Amino acid sequence: MKLYHASLHLDVLKKYHELFGEKSNVLLSLADESKDWLAFLIDYRHMIESLVADSGAYSVANGTSNLTLAQVISHLKRWGHYYDLYFNFDTDFSEGGFDNNIAHQIKMERAGLKPVPVIHNFFDGEIDYYIQSGKYQWLALGSRQSSRFENIEHAVRRIKEGNPAIKIHWFGGSRYEWLVQLPIAACDTTSWAQAGAYGVIKYWNPRNPELDKTDYIYIGGRIRELDPSLHHFVTYPFRKDLEAYLQFNFGFSYQDLCGYDDKFNMQLVNMKYYADLEQRINDERLKRGITLE
Repeated sequence: MKLYHASLHLDVLKKYHELFGEKSNVLLSLADESKDWLAFLIDYRHMIESLVADSGAYSVANGTSNLTLAQVISHLKRWGHYYDLYFNFDTDFSEGGFDNNIAHQIKMERAGLKPVPVIHNFFDGEIDYYIQSGKYQWLALGSRQSSRFENIEHAVRRIKEGNPAIKIHWFGGSRYEWLVQLPIAACDTTSWAQAGAYGVIKYWNPRNPELDKTDYIYIGGRIRELDPSLHHFVTYPFRKDLEAYLQFNFGFSYQDLCGYDDKFNMQLVNMKYYADLEQRINDERLKRGITLE
């Protein structure tokens, strides 16, 4: 399974590669107006293991982008060969959006493109349609219905029973407890950036007795009343372990997460957490006999 870093900043990618010498999996959104997109495709492609393109449909559906189908087609006809996968311009995120989304899928295919369809209803005939067409090696799950494990498990089971060879991408899904149980081939997350932006780093704590050993550490300047799921760095029971981890991997002290470049440094820490999480998911799947794909 591959875990893709969505909305990744180029400077974070470069620093991560400098520190660890590892290639990253990156998801770019065509709705992102950053001028760095060409650098991801060409100049720094050697730092990337796998590169996929989100069509930007989510941004359009949420009213934060004016991207059009014509623009998506134009971009992918010129640059699509640089991506390992790219997805349909599925701008209707409702459970009844199939007609809109399949129309875009067909228009993209008639333009000579091969977008991955995105499924928004796990319980009607949408999954059956794509399986029975026999055309698709990948299907993506982009539904709000995936907020419940029972729902996403149902969708994965339907796809795999229909055609075990089809690979599945789960949009916006990176939950460890779920991914170790399901034969999902790829997922993506923006949490590496969002958590850091709000002053939180994620730490895989070997002493945590839970299956998911993630601890959420707040790096705020003052000790405030926190959500029960959060620890404050200053009072964290395993602070010495965390400090040793930060020093060994990044050369960071607590002060590096509080002062100048604090957000950048926290995002780097969280990127490492998710890169390691991918390997942890795959290791746990091997123990359980779940296909890695």
